[in-house]
Amino acid sequence: MRAGCFLMEGILQRILISAAFIAMLSGCGGNGTGNSAGNAAAPMAEKSAYNIDKVSLPGEGRGDYITVDADARRLYVTHTSQVHILDLDTLKPLAAVKGLDGAHGVALDAGAGHGFVSDGNTNSVKMFDLTSGKVLKSIPVGKKPDSILRDPATGNIFVFNGDSESVSVVDPAKAAVIGTVKLPNGPEFSQSDGKGKVWANMEEGNAIAEIDAKSMTLVRTIKLDGCEGPAPLAFDAVNRRLFSGCGNKTMVVTDPDAGKVVARVPVGGDPDGIVFDADKKRIFVANRDKTWTIIAQEGPDSYSVAETLPIDEYAKTVGLDPKTHRVFSSTADLVWPPAVPGKKHLPDAKSGTFRLLVVSEK
Repeated sequence: MRAGCFLMEGILQRILISAAFIAMLSGCGGNGTGNSAGNAAAPMAEKSAYNIDKVSLPGEGRGDYITVDADARRLYVTHTSQVHILDLDTLKPLAAVKGLDGAHGVALDAGAGHGFVSDGNTNSVKMFDLTSGKVLKSIPVGKKPDSILRDPATGNIFVFNGDSESVSVVDPAKAAVIGTVKLPNGPEFSQSDGKGKVWANMEEGNAIAEIDAKSMTLVRTIKLDGCEGPAPLAFDAVNRRLFSGCGNKTMVVTDPDAGKVVARVPVGGDPDGIVFDADKKRIFVANRDKTWTIIAQEGPDSYSVAETLPIDEYAKTVGLDPKTHRVFSSTADLVWPPAVPGKKHLPDAKSGTFRLLVVSEK
């Protein structure tokens, strides 16, 4: 019985010492005044899986689309009055396309050594030499050309005109428009499946336009249920899924063959860029609100948010290098002019602050 008492006393002593030690630890979270009341332990900040590097580029204004040529190892960064042509690996400047007025997107006809940039304020596309950046020809298109792509199935350049609600189809060999596709609403970002179908988000119509690339005709529109103001668009060629960024903080996933939305994922505010990394099975959604939403693809119709990445405001369009998995964007320090009723409130760029952002895995 006495041995049992000694055993119980030892256990009780250890319990009291442990309780005192725990109490001491809880006091360490205080504010230095000895009063720790209300100082609950704060959750540990989530560590990002990505690094963000910045490269200054010369010139005035903000940027728009970024085009990656993974084979030739070139990066094309549009920047108001010019396109910076950089070495994709070193990010050193190689050449520039100059004399533009509202540069938006770049499409490449690599076999011919030519590039095409949509020049929004001149209602034209400028054909340029990929090596020197020299402008070779100005091709008139619709009003406010924005998104642009080369369709592999036809070899033609498709130019998406926001204000004329149309698509101008350019034969790169002739450097001339050979057809026009009328749309029900103004187009935004576009994609091609390389097999004869071309798609474009229509921001005002909350829908995707499907175009037959060979006949240059509008086939149908796909309603994006649950999506308000779709702008950016990306494509998963293996699973044949389209990813649309919506103004109501949602990314919708569409099966374009079935013509229906199959998934929705929450994202940040006012997304304007999306890119899909097929090898890593993840989607980068570039929002204007100082965040990127990084989404994991768990299956063709199953997605989850992996990380919300803090980033510079208006780092809003993206380009992916599928070989290194680096993702590129651009922005500048913003200057907000007075708002004008009836017009979208857009910022200007502070002089000398334009920069390329490089997001890479740690």
